[in-house]
Amino acid sequence: MPKFKIITFDGGGVRGALTAVLLKRLQHVFPQLLKTTDFFAGTSTGSFIALGLAYGLSPEQLVKLYSKENCKFIFTPPHLEVFRPKYDNTHLKETLLQVFPENMRLKELIGHRVLVPSFAVTGTIGGPWRPVFYNNFPNSPTQNETVIDVALSSSAAPVYFPSHNKHIDGGVFANNPSTAAIALSVDKEAGNQKLDEVVLLSLGTGYCPLAIKADTTHWGAFEWALYPTPPLPILSVLFDGVVEADSYFSSRILGDHYFRLNPLLLTSVGLDEYEKISQLIELAEEVDLKPVIHWIKNNWF
Repeated sequence: MPKFKIITFDGGGVRGALTAVLLKRLQHVFPQLLKTTDFFAGTSTGSFIALGLAYGLSPEQLVKLYSKENCKFIFTPPHLEVFRPKYDNTHLKETLLQVFPENMRLKELIGHRVLVPSFAVTGTIGGPWRPVFYNNFPNSPTQNETVIDVALSSSAAPVYFPSHNKHIDGGVFANNPSTAAIALSVDKEAGNQKLDEVVLLSLGTGYCPLAIKADTTHWGAFEWALYPTPPLPILSVLFDGVVEADSYFSSRILGDHYFRLNPLLLTSVGLDEYEKISQLIELAEEVDLKPVIHWIKNNWF
């Protein structure tokens, strides 16, 4: 039976370094893994990986993209985020332009299908806010959008970066894009696949069990926004909390055709903590890949 193979990539800021190294290790074991993938989906930092792979970048090139030097450049200089975004997106755009041609459009990524979620805070012609699923499937209304604009829109994390073209980070509703990828795969106007032919490998950016130790009974906007542990707690709930919900839904939909690789982080790593790149890489190099290798052997080829 033919299979429609998907790899998805979570959001997580600098934690994309962990994902890139995991992907490099898997590609070393399975040299045909990426060539045989039909569909890449990524949110926020995961959009850089998904778009990069659809463009033809190698995992090694993606690892270089997440170097400490690049991430430090992106996340400097910081500003007081109470009255403005913590960072400009100028350095992020400059970094992306070193990878993608400025005017390249989604429809020009012809080797693979790609999906990138974002959220429009103002809809078309001033309408209500709505999720946006940028993709390059035939007849997609978003296929003429530029890769750079799509990446900046999907990674515009509130508080951290300014909105881009009235869009903010897709992580506010789909930080793990697996369920969205499944939906688009079986949509008759997009992938038009049969559900039992869909196979999905979901790569996370590391999971750190978080908890708010304080009594939240009487918290207002100030505490939910600025309480220090975890930092920006309402965003931590949105970005980290929803990924496991998507994992649950996807596993229930696909059963054995779904595998989630999301290593445990021993300490929390913020979206902008580029100082921890080396420990993310070290963790990714040490993760036991036997379970995912076994799954790929039995479900992918």
